[in-house]
Amino acid sequence: MNKNLIPENYNSQNLVSMWRNFIDWDKRRIGEGNFLVNQFHKHNVKKVFDAALGEGCDSIYLIKQGFDVTSNEIDKIFLNKALEYAKAENIELKITSLDWRELDKKLPEKFFDTVLCLGNSLSYLFTEKDQIDVLNQFRRILRDNGILIIDERNYQYILDNRKEILKGNFHYKGRYVYCGKEVHAYPIEISDQRVKMEYIDKRTGEKGYLILYPFKHGYMKNLLHKASFKSVEQFSDFKSGENINADFYQYVCIK
Repeated sequence: MNKNLIPENYNSQNLVSMWRNFIDWDKRRIGEGNFLVNQFHKHNVKKVFDAALGEGCDSIYLIKQGFDVTSNEIDKIFLNKALEYAKAENIELKITSLDWRELDKKLPEKFFDTVLCLGNSLSYLFTEKDQIDVLNQFRRILRDNGILIIDERNYQYILDNRKEILKGNFHYKGRYVYCGKEVHAYPIEISDQRVKMEYIDKRTGEKGYLILYPFKHGYMKNLLHKASFKSVEQFSDFKSGENINADFYQYVCIK
């Protein structure tokens, strides 16, 4: 495990205990509205690399839909939880535990039809060099005309409204990506260099934390163009186009 990919104050034991409730798998699928499967059919996807398995929400769903999924996770506690959930669903996961910056050491070039990097995961990396290096690694393992699907939280809203948010006025719809009711997440530190999120289970009082790099408006699209993707289509809460009031942005990027 590369320590540079593990955020400061990260406590995966606490996070994994509340993460499924925070996501709410069933509501997540409803909010998504078949976005992933529709994109896969549109771009003739069969082989999938899920770069950020987490506790298995997307990988398990996509395997059930008939896709050939390889799932990557470097956190052993999250990985073990994903394996537990997969076993309960009678699903077998194909696992890698690779630092994204070193995929070329283990994975063949042009092997996958799509790479998924969801759950706001690229913002675990804090330098443009690392971010570009990772996007280049993703691009390398994609076949020609394969697609990267990557997302980001609407950090610009957080940056623009930091004073009100830190007073407790954080507005989040909870209908698209993180849909659970008992576990809430709030920014408790906000700067141009980092956002610290606190996750609280309202039932138990248990807390977990993530430190994330806040992409400014247009930053992600600029990264994707620097990584030489020939086409980048933006979605806002799974709807085509850019909406400054969206909770999350998704990008479908063609190699």
